Amino acid sequence: MNLRVITLCAAAFALIGAAQRAFGQAAEAPVPGSNLKVSVLTFGPGDDPWEKFGHNAIRIQIDDPFAPSEFRDVAYNWGYFDFEQKNFYVNFIQGRLLYAMIGEPGEKTMVGYKERLNRSVWEQELNLAPAQRLTLWKKLVRMDTDANRYYRYDYYTYNCSTRVRDEIDDITVGRLGALTKGVPSGTTFRFHTRRLIAESPWLYVALQGVLGHGAPGHEMDRPISQWDEMFLPTKLHDRLNEVKVVIDGREVPLVKSDNAWFTSNRPLSPQRPPATVPWFLGAGLVLSAAFIGLGRIARRHWAARIGLILLSVPWTALMGVGGAIILWAWFFTDHLVAARNENVLHVSALALPLLVLMPMLAMGRRRGARVTKWLAVSIAAISLLGAILKLLPGFYQVNWDIIALCLPVNVAMAWVAWKLSGVILAAPVAPAGVETVEEKQPGKTRPGGKRTRA
Repeated sequence: MNLRVITLCAAAFALIGAAQRAFGQAAEAPVPGSNLKVSVLTFGPGDDPWEKFGHNAIRIQIDDPFAPSEFRDVAYNWGYFDFEQKNFYVNFIQGRLLYAMIGEPGEKTMVGYKERLNRSVWEQELNLAPAQRLTLWKKLVRMDTDANRYYRYDYYTYNCSTRVRDEIDDITVGRLGALTKGVPSGTTFRFHTRRLIAESPWLYVALQGVLGHGAPGHEMDRPISQWDEMFLPTKLHDRLNEVKVVIDGREVPLVKSDNAWFTSNRPLSPQRPPATVPWFLGAGLVLSAAFIGLGRIARRHWAARIGLILLSVPWTALMGVGGAIILWAWFFTDHLVAARNENVLHVSALALPLLVLMPMLAMGRRRGARVTKWLAVSIAAISLLGAILKLLPGFYQVNWDIIALCLPVNVAMAWVAWKLSGVILAAPVAPAGVETVEEKQPGKTRPGGKRTRA
C-alpha cells in the first residue's frame, strides 16, 4: 500500500467521522421553544380601588445560560397606567385612558406582590407545544415596545385580564373560547362589581350611582357568559384549569401545574354582593323623618330653620351635582357602562337650584317660594315614577338601594316645601312702610321711631 492510498483512506475516515459528529449534534439539538416555560400568574385583590378586582400576567422563563439575562424570566402584564401621562385625569374622566403592556422580572414581580402588597400569588404552568411557546414568546417580545404596548382600556371588555385571556385563547387555537363562550356564568358585571367593592362604601355608592344599564355589549345587569366573566383574573385562573389541549396527538390538561405560590392573610372576597337595600332604606327614612320634623316647626323656632338649612344644603348638593354627573357621564363621555342610567330619575340635577331656594324658604322668604315648591314636587314625582317603572320589563337596572335612599327623602323634602311655601304665600303682603305682624314684637318705642327691648 503506497502513500497515496493511505492518504486517501485517512481523508475518507476523517470525512465520515466529521459527518457522524455533525449528525449527532443535529440529533441532540433542542427543538426550538422547548427551553421555554410559560405560566399564568394570578394576583389576589389589594388595598387601592383599582386593586380590588385582582391582576394577572403571563410569565415566560428561558432555560438557556446563553440567553440575554433580560429575557430569562419576564412577567408580561397589561395593567400599567401612569398618573403623569399627558392629560391623564382628563382622559380618565372621559373614559379614554390608555393602559400599557410592560414586561418585568418575573420572580421579582411575584416577591413584590408578596412582601410589599401582601397579595396572594398563584402560578399555573401551561402545557403548550414548543412551537406554541416560541410563537407566544416572540409575540409578547414584539408587544413589549413603545410602538405596540399601549391600548385603550375598558373596565369589563378589554382590561389586563381579558388581554391575558385572549392571548391564551389565540395560542391554543380557540380552546378556551370553545369551553366558555355562550356558557352562562349565573352572574352579571354589576354582580361582581358590587361584591368586590362592598368594603369601600364611598366607592360602592359612587359606582352604583354612575353605572347605568350600559351600552350594547356593556350591559351591567344582563347575564354574562363564562368568557365575559374572565374580566376577573381569578375567574380566568379557574377556567384555565378546565381547558384541554392536544399535544403530540394526545389530549391533556392545559394547566400542567397550579401552584399557590403565596397565600395572603387578607379576608377572602365576598362570594355575593351585600344586602344593602335595608341600610339605604334606613338612612333614607331617618333623613326623611328629620326633614319632616324640622319642617313642621321651622316657622316657630329659629333653631329648626337653621337645622333645615343644614340638612337641605348637603342633600340638594348631593342630588344636584350627582344628577349632573350622571347625565354628563351618560351623554358626554366614552364610559359605555354609564349609558341609560335609571338613577337619573332619583338623583336629579333639578335639585341644583334648591341649594339656594331651600334655605330662602326655610328663612321665610316669599321670593322663589313658588318655584321651590314646584321643583321639589317635580323631583319627588319623577322619583316616584322611577320606582313605578320598575314594574316594566325594560327597567331592570339593579338600583333598589339608590331608590330606597332617595325616594323617601325626595318625598319628604317636597312635603316640607309644599307646607312652608303655602304658609309663606298665604300671609298678607304689608304695604311699604307698614310693620307686619312678625315685626311687632314686645317692647317700647323711643322717640324718633327707634325701639328698645322691654
